[in-house]
Amino acid sequence: MANNFEKILTIEQQIEKLKEKQKRLEEQMQLNIGRELLKVWDVDSEEEALRWVQELAVQVNGENKTRQDEVMNNEG
Repeated sequence: MANNFEKILTIEQQIEKLKEKQKRLEEQMQLNIGRELLKVWDVDSEEEALRWVQELAVQVNGENKTRQDEVMNNEG
């Protein structure tokens, strides 16, 4: 019985580590994408970059999304 409990704990720990790794990889991907956009677009400020993203979001999504909507969706 104790052996099964230890196995369950080990599996739960592995799952938690994988979730943390996935989160780190997603964060790194977002940083890489942002870095590349700033470089390719030759943008100097965060404000200017966000303005471009909002303008292009209409073309990509087919609707106008506010930055607040995007932040709320990303956090949810």
